[in-house]
Parts: sequence; structure tokens; C-alpha cells
Amino acid sequence: MIGTMHESHDVCALLLAGGQGRRMGGQDKGLLNLGRYPLVVHARERIRPQVTEILLSANRNHDLYRGWGFSVIADEEEYLGTGPLAGLYAGLAHATSSLVLTLPCDTPFFPDTLLHRLFQALSTRDAEIVFPVSGGHSHQAFLLCRTHLKDSLKKYLDSGQHQVLGWVQSHR
Repeated sequence: MIGTMHESHDVCALLLAGGQGRRMGGQDKGLLNLGRYPLVVHARERIRPQVTEILLSANRNHDLYRGWGFSVIADEEEYLGTGPLAGLYAGLAHATSSLVLTLPCDTPFFPDTLLHRLFQALSTRDAEIVFPVSGGHSHQAFLLCRTHLKDSLKKYLDSGQHQVLGWVQSHR
């Protein structure tokens, strides 16, 4: 069925848990429990049937995440502390799929149709990057992009820029 959790794409889901948790008193958001499981486990289970690969971008607590069965990647040393684009760069470097979908670890209840809708937009618009917009607000934390953009992202980060929207707007 189209738009259901039964549909799968050749996409790497990249769960972003690399932040410093400043707004949460320094806590690792991905490991905060919702019910009996950490937030990141809820997000993983929701996206798992829709993708072929799942990576977790984290810069601390690697052993705890691995204990929950995650393949953990860290930001490159030169980009540590520069935000979600550093995690995306690491994901683009490690993904075996031609597309990467970023998902924040602390938003486990994204729509079941998110990947399907982003995939459709990417395909029908001949785009390189897509993200959802609702109510006039863009949500670049949920980003679907082509892995060939890795070199472009490296140049952007090396120039000292770290704004997600700034990099996104430089592509189709």
C-alpha cells in the first residue's frame, strides 16, 4: 500500500542524537525514556520498516546506544559541536544507500507517511534535497537528500558555515 509502513525505499535513516542537550540540562535526549524505551528506540522502530539501513549519529554514550542495537557513527573531529550538519556529513560518508533521511532522535511520532511523501517530492521535482513544510514553517531536521552531496556539504562546513537552511538552499 502506498504511504503505509509496508512500503520500503532504498534509504538510510540517520537518527540524529549528537547534540549536547543544552536545553535539557545536558541530558542525552535520545536516551530519555518514553514509557519503557528511550526516545531513539521509538524513532528507530517507527522508521525501520520503511528503510534499508539505519545509522545513529551520536557524539557520546556510544556503548549505551550500541546496547540498544544501534550502528553508531560520530561527527568528524573537525566538525564536533557544529550542529546537525556535522551529523549529516558523517551519515553521508557512512551510508550505503543513495539517499539519507535525517530524523531527530527526540521526535518519535513523525507521520508514517513522512518518507513516502519526501521520496515522492524528491522524485517528481528532480530535487537533490527535500524537507517538510507545514503551517509556513520548514522542518529541516527531517531531511531527505542524495548522498552525492557529501562533498558539497564538506565545502560548506569547511567554510565555517553551519546553518542547515543555508546549505539546503544552495541545491535543487
